[in-house]
Amino acid sequence: MESSQIQKDKLELIEWITQIDDSDLLNKLKAIMIEDENNSFQLSKEQQLILEEAAEKYHSKKECSYTWEEVKNNAVELKKSINEKKA
Repeated sequence: MESSQIQKDKLELIEWITQIDDSDLLNKLKAIMIEDENNSFQLSKEQQLILEEAAEKYHSKKECSYTWEEVKNNAVELKKSINEKKA
């Protein structure tokens, strides 16, 4: 969405919110806002350690890694090989 459209949408929402008299609706909007603020994604210490170890192995070339394209191509080749053996 273009920046100008985003700004227009924000202004429309602000105007709409200022006209709301329904406390239930306002509470729902507040709940959405609070939920959005609380949903900042955080990794646990264990998850951070796993990622750091994997990154270290990758950068030191201790473990082989593949691009998504390589993974897909390997899967296609494996499937062809299996189908050829069945035939």
